[in-house]
Amino acid sequence: MEKCTFCIQRSREGQLPACAEACPTGARVFGNLLDPKSEIRYVLANKKVFRLKEDLGTEPKFWYFMD
Repeated sequence: MEKCTFCIQRSREGQLPACAEACPTGARVFGNLLDPKSEIRYVLANKKVFRLKEDLGTEPKFWYFMD
């Protein structure tokens, strides 16, 4: 068992992480938070999102969203 690295080897080549690519429902969104035109920025701006244990101040980079 190892910690998820969001498939850094794939993302460096411009590919999605394997989990996002394989997700049949499109429930996983991956992208560059610095790019204002990225899909992830759209989701964060237009969907109801939350992060687990955000109140601990650890700044998690994994959001959960709902329609």
